[in-house]
Amino acid sequence: KVVTFQVVLVSNGERSFILINYGDIAETGQSWLAGYDTVDSVNSFTIPAASAPELSYSSNINVNGRWSFRVDGSLNLPANFLPFGDGDVVNPISDDGSSEAIYLQQPFKYFGRTYNQIYVNNNGHLTFTQPLSAYVPYLNAGIDIIAPLWTDLFNVNGGTISYREDTSSAVLAQVTQAVNQYFPNVPFTATSAFVATWDSVPYITGGGVVTFQVVLVSNGERSFILINYGDIAETGQSWLAGYDTVDSVNSFTIPAASAPELSYSSNINVNGRWSFRVDGSLNLPANFLPFGDGDVVNPISDDGSSEAIYLQQPFKYFGRTYNQIYVNNNGHLTFTQPLSAYVPYLNAGIDIIAPLWTDLFNVNGGTISYREDTSSAVLAQVTQAVNQYFPNVPFTATSAFVATWDSVPYITGGGVVTFQVVLVSNGERSFILINYGDIAETGQSWLAGYDTVDSVNSFTIPAASAPELSYSSNINVNGRWSFRVDGSLNLPANFLPFGDGDVVNPISDDGSSEAIYLQQPFKYFGRAYNQIYVNNNGHLTFTLPLSAYVPYLNSGLDIIAPLWTDLFNVDGGTISYREDTSSAVLAQVTQAVNQYFPNVPFTATSAFVATWDSVPYYSGEGVVTFQVVLVSNDDRSFILNNYGDIAQTGQVWLAGYDTVDSVNSFTIPAASAPELSSSSNINVNGRWSFRVDGSANSCDTCTEHEACQERSGVLGCVCLDGQRPNLEFFDAVESCASSTGSISLSRCQLFESGFSTETLHLNDPSCRGTLEDGRLLFNFDNEDHICGTTLTSNRTHFIYQNAILSNLRSNDQSIISRARWMNITFSCAYPLIQTLSMPMGIRAEGGVISQEVPGQGRYEIHMVPYHDAQFTSPYEGEVEIQVNQQIYVAVEVLGVDETQIATVLDNCWATPVNDIDHDIRWSLIIRECPNPEDGTVEVLQNGNGTTSHFSFRMFTFSGNSDRIFLHCQVHLCLVNNGRCAQSCEVGYRRRRRRSLDFQHSAAVTMGL
Repeated sequence: KVVTFQVVLVSNGERSFILINYGDIAETGQSWLAGYDTVDSVNSFTIPAASAPELSYSSNINVNGRWSFRVDGSLNLPANFLPFGDGDVVNPISDDGSSEAIYLQQPFKYFGRTYNQIYVNNNGHLTFTQPLSAYVPYLNAGIDIIAPLWTDLFNVNGGTISYREDTSSAVLAQVTQAVNQYFPNVPFTATSAFVATWDSVPYITGGGVVTFQVVLVSNGERSFILINYGDIAETGQSWLAGYDTVDSVNSFTIPAASAPELSYSSNINVNGRWSFRVDGSLNLPANFLPFGDGDVVNPISDDGSSEAIYLQQPFKYFGRTYNQIYVNNNGHLTFTQPLSAYVPYLNAGIDIIAPLWTDLFNVNGGTISYREDTSSAVLAQVTQAVNQYFPNVPFTATSAFVATWDSVPYITGGGVVTFQVVLVSNGERSFILINYGDIAETGQSWLAGYDTVDSVNSFTIPAASAPELSYSSNINVNGRWSFRVDGSLNLPANFLPFGDGDVVNPISDDGSSEAIYLQQPFKYFGRAYNQIYVNNNGHLTFTLPLSAYVPYLNSGLDIIAPLWTDLFNVDGGTISYREDTSSAVLAQVTQAVNQYFPNVPFTATSAFVATWDSVPYYSGEGVVTFQVVLVSNDDRSFILNNYGDIAQTGQVWLAGYDTVDSVNSFTIPAASAPELSSSSNINVNGRWSFRVDGSANSCDTCTEHEACQERSGVLGCVCLDGQRPNLEFFDAVESCASSTGSISLSRCQLFESGFSTETLHLNDPSCRGTLEDGRLLFNFDNEDHICGTTLTSNRTHFIYQNAILSNLRSNDQSIISRARWMNITFSCAYPLIQTLSMPMGIRAEGGVISQEVPGQGRYEIHMVPYHDAQFTSPYEGEVEIQVNQQIYVAVEVLGVDETQIATVLDNCWATPVNDIDHDIRWSLIIRECPNPEDGTVEVLQNGNGTTSHFSFRMFTFSGNSDRIFLHCQVHLCLVNNGRCAQSCEVGYRRRRRRSLDFQHSAAVTMGL
C-alpha cells in the first residue's frame, strides 16, 4: 500500500507558512502522526484525524485534504492595526536610514502646511521636508514631525519597516469609521490613508522588538493621524511618542511612563490606539481654549462620568481644597464623587460647578474631554483673562483644568450643545471661566452656575433660555462668565487698593524685589533714600535686599517690618508693590495722616504701597495678608501698617521698625500674630501709623568716626582726626558693574568744605545722594536711572561718565561763606577686547567668563554650542559630536546695554590642546570673516547685537588628540558709531584696523 502527500514551506524572509496537501492515503496498522513540533515543544500541533485515510478529506482551512499553518512565530497583530505587508514598499535595511522621498497621490495638510511628499525614517518617525537620521529624540526639533515611537531602532538585525498609500474602498471605509467615531462632530469621509508599519523591529541595544503603525488619514481638507501599538518591549533607551511642528506651537507627547505602556494607553478609549486631528483647522468660538489634542475623552455612557481625576495642583473652592475632580456627562463638575443626576436642582448638598446641567446623551454623538494644562501658552492666556476681569487681584496662573462638551446632544434629540469650563488656579486663588459655543434650544430642565455643600455660596446664571447663554456675560465678553471661587475673605476697609498696576515680586524662598528707584526720595530718621527693596519675608530695606527670615532687633540697618517672619511665596500668595502718585490715593493717605497727626501740617505727594496677600508661612500653618504704605512729601514721612487676616503661628515673628543705630526703634506689642489684625495705636483696628522722618537734630546720624560741631552757625557732622584720607576728592569710593555705577563721598569732609548733602546731585538734578554710614552715595544705571550719564568710546574702552555737581549761588541757606561750583567727574571704563576659549570633549557644560579689571567695569561673556541653526537646543550632558557634523556656536556678552553695544567676533581658531597660543592651530574666522581655506565655516550673525553666531563642521587634528579647543577674540562696538562689522562679500574691500593699545585675555572652559 502507498501514500501520496506534499508539504510546501512558504516564506518571504520575515514570515513563514506551511501548506500540507494530502492525496490518496492507504489505511495502515502502523503507528503514524501528522503535524509539527519544535525543539522545546512550546509550539506543537497534531492533526486530529482518527485514521490515516481521513487526512485526505480533513482540513483547518475548509479545503479538503489541505492544512495550513503560520510558523514564523511572529505575534498576532492587535485588532486596531490596518493590514500591511501585501503591496507595501519596504524600507532599506540601514542603521538610522530612511525611505526615499515618497510622493503622495493626495497632499496631506499638517497644521496649516500642505505637503506632497513624506519620508518614513527607520528610527520611528515621519518627516515631510527631508529624511531624519536622529536616533535620540528631542522636542523643539524645528521640523514638522510625527513620531509614533522615536528611538534608536536597528532593522539590520531584523524586522520590517514598510509603507503604502492606500485608496482602496475597504481601507478608506475602515479609517472613515474610526475618525467618525473619535471625532463625531467633524463631518469627514477619507479619500486617502498613508500606512507606515514597523513590524518586529529590534532596539539597537538588542533588548527586544517593537511593533507599531501610524496612519495618515485625509480628505484633502481635514487630516488625522491614528497611531496603533502592538507589542512594545521594555527599553532603557531614550524614546518619545507624539508629534511636533516646526515652531512647536502644536506639539504633543503621549504621557506614558514606559514604552510598553503605549500598548494599552489611549486618548480615545481604545487600548493601544491614539488619534489626533492635525490639519489645524479647528473652528471654535474665540473665547474657547484649545481642546481635543491630548485631552482624555469621557466614556460613552448615559448619565456617566469620568474616573476620579487626580489634580497635579489642588483646587481651592470656597475654603475647601480638593485634589481630585469628576467630569460628569450631564454638564457639571463635582469633587468628592461622580454625579449621574440629569434633572438639575439647587441645594444639592455638594460642591458643584455646572456650566450647563441638563440631560445630555453622548451615546448619540459628541465628545466630552478634559485635561489639566500647565503649558506656558495656556497659562499666559488664562492669566491675562483673570487679570482683565479681576484687575485688583494680583494673580499668575500655575494650572488650568479644561473640560469641554463638544457637540453633545440633548437626550430628547432636540439639538446639540458646545461649552467649556476652565478651572484656573495658582494654589491660593481660584477662578472659573465658563465659555459657551452653540447652545440649541430645549424643553428639558437645565441650570447653569455653581453651588456649595451648604449653599452659602451659590449663583445661577440669569438666562431666559439655554441659547441665551451664548451671548450673555458678567464680564462683557459674549458667551463667557467668570467667577472667583476660592472664598478668600474681602480685604479690610483700611487697605489701599492693590494688584492693578502693581509689580509682583519673584517667587523665591527668602527672595526680594530688585532695587526700586523712587520717584520721590523717602526721608527716614534723617537719611533720605532714593531706592527701596521689598523683601519676601515681610520687611522693607533701603540699601540692600535682606533674606533673613529670623527677625532680630539691632540689625544694623534701616528697616521697616510690618511682619518679619519666614514666609514662603513658593507655595502661594502674592507680594506686590507700586509707587502711587494718583490724586485719589494721595487724598486718601493725606486724610489719614491729618487724622492721626492733627498737629502736623501735611499734604502727601507720594505713597509707596507694598502688599503681602495670602502668603503662607514657611511652616505651612496658614497664610497672612498685610500691607505697608510709605507716605511722604519733601519734608515729612509716615508709615501706615495695615493688617488683614493673620494666621496663628509657632514661628518667630516681629512687627515694627528699626534704624541703623537702633536709636529709633519700635516693636508692636501684640501677644500673638493674629492680634495684629485687631490692635492699633491710632484707634483703627488693624492699622498702626508712625512718623519716621526724624526731622529733629541733624547730628543724630553722626557715626563713630564723626563728631557733632557747629560750622558757620550750622550744626553738622565733622571728621575725627585720621578720617580725611583723600581731601581733594572727599575720600571718593567708586564702584562699576555692567552698565551701572556708584560713587560715595565722605559726608564729614563735605560738611567741613561747606557743602550740604542736600544740594549735591548728578548731571540730572533729580538724582540726589543717600546717606549711608557717614557717606553720601550716588547711583546710576543705563536703564531707568540714567541720571544724565553719557556713553563714549576710544579705541580701547567704552566709558560711562557722570559728575557730582552743586551750584550754591541760588541757595540762601548755604553753610559756606562763598558761592562756588562742585564738579567731580567720575567714569566706568570697560575693555573692548576679550579673548575666550572653549575646550571641546564629550561632555557639555555651560561656560561663563567674568572679567573684572581693577578700577574698571565688569561684564560677562558666554560661549555656548548648539545642535541647531535656530540656536534653540544647546548641547547638554553626555553627548558625542561626530567628525564632519555641523556645530553651531553662540558668543554672548551679558552685563552691557544691548541697545548701544554690539559684540563683534574678530578671530576664532582651534587648537589640539587648551592653549590659545599653541603653535598648531586652525583658523575659523579671520578678521571677522570665514577662513577662505575652510568652506564649512559660516558667520551667521556678527556685530548686530550682543550675541554673535557662527558654525563649522567638526574635525580633529591629524596625529593629535581627538579633542579640539575653540578660542575667540571678541571686541565690543558702540552701535551709534556706525557699522560694527565689515562685510565678508566677495569683492568687498576690507579696511585694516589699527592696532589697539589695550587687550585683555581670559578663558572660559566648556565641553561639547
